[in-house]
Amino acid sequence: MLGPRMLLGAVVVSAIGLGCQPGGDTSEVATDDLVSVNGLSMVNGLSLTNGLGTGNGLSMLNGLTTSTGLSSSSGLMTTTSGRITVSYLVRCALPLGHSITKKDQSGNSYMFPGQIGVAPNWENGACDTACQESVSACMMAHLNVAGVHVPIWLDSPISAIGFGSSSSYPNEEGTFFGNLFITSNGKIPAYYCEGNGFARGIVPGRLGATTSAAGIFTNPFGSGALCSAHCSAASGSSKGQGYSSCNGYSRPITVWRAASYRPVFDPVYAYRFINSSSGLAMDVTSASTANGAAVIEYVPSTTKTNQQFRIALTASSTWKITALHSGKAIVGTGSSDGSDVEQDTYSGSSSDQWGIDDHNGHFKLINKSSADALEIPSGKKSSGTALDTSTYTGSSNQDWDLFAIVP
Repeated sequence: MLGPRMLLGAVVVSAIGLGCQPGGDTSEVATDDLVSVNGLSMVNGLSLTNGLGTGNGLSMLNGLTTSTGLSSSSGLMTTTSGRITVSYLVRCALPLGHSITKKDQSGNSYMFPGQIGVAPNWENGACDTACQESVSACMMAHLNVAGVHVPIWLDSPISAIGFGSSSSYPNEEGTFFGNLFITSNGKIPAYYCEGNGFARGIVPGRLGATTSAAGIFTNPFGSGALCSAHCSAASGSSKGQGYSSCNGYSRPITVWRAASYRPVFDPVYAYRFINSSSGLAMDVTSASTANGAAVIEYVPSTTKTNQQFRIALTASSTWKITALHSGKAIVGTGSSDGSDVEQDTYSGSSSDQWGIDDHNGHFKLINKSSADALEIPSGKKSSGTALDTSTYTGSSNQDWDLFAIVP
């Protein structure tokens, strides 16, 4: 057993794109594992052929605090999405109480706090293979393509994490391993395998969801292959709590999910809503900025701002959704089935508010005034069809997938 670990409170903050930091209720407890919060929507600079160590202003030979270890004038520090990646990188690498401060190409300063501490030596020294594999597994474990913050439980032979268990996190999602900083045969060795709870408690954007990180990583053992059949299990008192090695990597991180959770959306991101039934995007018609403009489904675009929306908390489990191009709120207009949905100046009324919760790896949006669900009318899957609100049935035309982007 390792020494006592910190159980980290899942408190989301918006400062410079950081996913979370310890909350006021953080306490020292005798546990050897770690609760964290995922929400990294992308790894900026990561492609099928280039690792994080290539062309991103990072050097594995120098500490993160040095100008040559993490450049201010090129790579990750020069874009918002890159700085989000840096925030998770530092959060994984450095322990609680440590941080680095870096400037961007314009001289603006950003402070990035540590939290988990899987590679503390990288603060001032080189990042060797063990360091790279530890940080890689940690960053992969935090990836959520929906850009939604949800609590996760981490187990690992990495001493900063350790092994343990919690009845609050019963679902073994999967195990992550590899090295995001290099390429091997023209590809990044970014791997996962499925846990025994892969299909239970599915979280949008996580493994098992329709749109998930499984499209980014590779299961080296084959589609659907379980970690328990291919990885070396932790032994002794840690048996059943994760794995000591997977596919030749000795620093895997196993993620466990809660049976239920309350999603938290990040103010740094804008979100695209894609209907699960039609595959079309929520769209303010003709990019109108006028009050009363219809909200429709339309061919998805990654660049049109009338398909990008901010999600902001207004009360407990209550959110306002505003169109990025107009700054106006998405509102329900009535309480009967088939009532129109439109954009309007935000007034704070209940018709301007939505509940957003997970449903089988997707999201459902319930208007706080009518208690009805945002949907595409049943069977209508053509571009230009107006959205409406109707009694919630749990059908796929009321399911939405979210994709985070940095505007």
